Amino acid sequence: MYIQMISIHGLVRGEQIEMGRDADTGGQVRYVIELAKALSRFDEVEQVDLFTRRVRDKRVSDDYAQEIEPLGPKARLVRLPCGGGRYVRKERLWPALDEFVDAMISFTRREGRIPAVVHGHYADAGYVAKEVASAFDVPFVFTGHSLGKPKLEYLLSEGWSHEEADHELAIDHRIAMEQACLSVADLVITSTRHERDNQYREYHKPEDLRFEVIPPGTDLERFFPYYEYEMPHFEAGEEFKQARVRMLHDLGRFHFVQEKPLILSLCRPDRRKNIGALIEAYGQSKELQALANLAILAGIRTDIETMEDNERQVLTDILLAMDRYDLYGKLAIPKTHSSETDVPELYRIAAERRGVFVNSAFIELFGLTAIESSATGLPFVATKNGGPQDIVENCDSGLLVDVTDRDQLTGAILELLTDEKKWAKKSTNGVNRVRQHYSWQAHCEKYLECVEELGRKPAQAAPLSGAGGFARRLERLEGMLITDIDHTLLGDEQSLEELIELLDRHRDRFGFGVASGRNVDLAMDVLRDNGIDEVDVVVASVGSEIYYGPECLPDKGWASHVRAKWRPERVRQALDVLPFLFLQTEDHAQREFKISYNLDENVDPAEALPRIHDALENANAAYNLVFSHGTFVDILAPRASKGKAIRYLSNKWNIPIERIATAGDSGNDRDMLMGRTAGIVVANHSEELDSLPTSKAHRIYYSGSAYAAGIVEGLKHYRLLPEGAEPGNGSPVDSEEEAAVAAT
Repeated sequence: MYIQMISIHGLVRGEQIEMGRDADTGGQVRYVIELAKALSRFDEVEQVDLFTRRVRDKRVSDDYAQEIEPLGPKARLVRLPCGGGRYVRKERLWPALDEFVDAMISFTRREGRIPAVVHGHYADAGYVAKEVASAFDVPFVFTGHSLGKPKLEYLLSEGWSHEEADHELAIDHRIAMEQACLSVADLVITSTRHERDNQYREYHKPEDLRFEVIPPGTDLERFFPYYEYEMPHFEAGEEFKQARVRMLHDLGRFHFVQEKPLILSLCRPDRRKNIGALIEAYGQSKELQALANLAILAGIRTDIETMEDNERQVLTDILLAMDRYDLYGKLAIPKTHSSETDVPELYRIAAERRGVFVNSAFIELFGLTAIESSATGLPFVATKNGGPQDIVENCDSGLLVDVTDRDQLTGAILELLTDEKKWAKKSTNGVNRVRQHYSWQAHCEKYLECVEELGRKPAQAAPLSGAGGFARRLERLEGMLITDIDHTLLGDEQSLEELIELLDRHRDRFGFGVASGRNVDLAMDVLRDNGIDEVDVVVASVGSEIYYGPECLPDKGWASHVRAKWRPERVRQALDVLPFLFLQTEDHAQREFKISYNLDENVDPAEALPRIHDALENANAAYNLVFSHGTFVDILAPRASKGKAIRYLSNKWNIPIERIATAGDSGNDRDMLMGRTAGIVVANHSEELDSLPTSKAHRIYYSGSAYAAGIVEGLKHYRLLPEGAEPGNGSPVDSEEEAAVAAT
């Protein structure tokens, strides 16, 4: 079994994970790394590849620029280009995800092995996994980790406006991508029942969508019990001994009386972690201060002034609270720590002193730190909202409280500090039951069982019935132009003749196709009317159909692929009642995988489109919406679009995606222009394409010429044809490796 997993954002490497360095490098990174390593140890798993973004930035380690990093004998970390090399926060990566999709498909093709499953972690990787799984017709598994709707609700409660949240965090796009993932996923994995029942509650889900609660494991080799040090034959690794000395020294810099029990808290400097509640509880309780020291490790910092606004404010508030309650000599706030070795030692130091771990977050989706502390024998106090409910039920190793009630939080901490029998029971339970309920062995056994139950083997592209020699021609092609027809290919007769002559001279190795909103018959009619008879491929009906050659042979494999999860009756029921939509009545308008409407010209699209999306989501309809020319609303099967069809063609006929030029002028061409195709936008394009990204990381060329002349100019820019080369207009793309470099 070959498993592909994707986790795009943050700084991802196999060892010395920089947990807490920033908001994007947190528990998810640890989760996916440990899961990949654990899965690779099973005999039935041939290979696990974890895909992430390649970062080339002098501000971070060179480790993140390494294309392939071994994680074990059968596991690799594969880094692919996505939005250039600079390290940026995840919200800025959305426009570049199609580049990642194409790079991953190309990598998979070069490897010559089709995955049994593609598993995306978080919304960004979920989108990529959805597209890659669709391209190879294999199951798509989604793990959200955290979701946009609950986050938006929290931000609104904190005084943000919806517009501010969307501008800063692209929250609407994130929610839309999460909804799209849920509409087509074969399996959704959550860590807790609370996550399944509450986090996903506000999303529309197909009736047959399968959820599985599979708690993640814990690295028990790192989080061994505190009392192991007292065993006569136990020998800890040097890295743990060094970490122990380092942490004792760091705590000693702050604490006047080191022998006291330790109240420990570990989290990112984020307002949702509610660190202030713990400091307030400690600061206002003379009894707690007399009994124990407090240590808060809130991420990793060098200079607070250079940090993100949220992190800077939280850390500033910690320092102000320390001064307000005069906690000098009692509160430790070290600047840095290693998640690999320092964190396990901190738990063990606290356990040896009969201390307590506290997670005072308003809500905790899972509660990894509570499990880690329990594994070492350190009891915890945690929020009653979220994952800790499952941990207490499974392990009985801590107490749950309402963290907004200071007396309740203070009382629970005091209870564990002063009741020796209760402390000992919770400590013993944690050590024993974490090993029973939260091992990677158990997680992977359930995971592999679920993947096998999906019961779908990778489907090979269906052969062309009756294609004969034409299929052999497609297999010989080294590149191809696929262009929109109206206002792109057509519009100027002289430049059209020039383009056709250019393509004819290279026809033996370079193909020609069109992508149109028309059905295949109308598309061929208009081409013949303009003297074009030789077409290799017709992507018709806005990408929902593919045909080959002069006989327009249908690609039955594409039709079978697109049919999955398409419920046209739900679309019609949801949209036919909207007063501003009118079903197109032309004979060619409605197709098997496309339902087309006209938008009332008196209605603002900015108001109408969200209502259309809401109606479709309320109907649990999986779909792909394409809006173009200010009036056309095409609802496609979820696997259909011009861009998806082109990726399918690239994969099926082994034509490198970097050597496929795409040309268009309107919104329904947008997705085929994105990614690693050689995108060409003609000068007479509509405003819908003005917002396409134009950085070096994106292969999109805005031509200075209109119609077919713009296509010729674009082909010369990309040097896809030998005689199209012109100095200064870009570099040739002669191999996938060169293309990958060019894309960065």
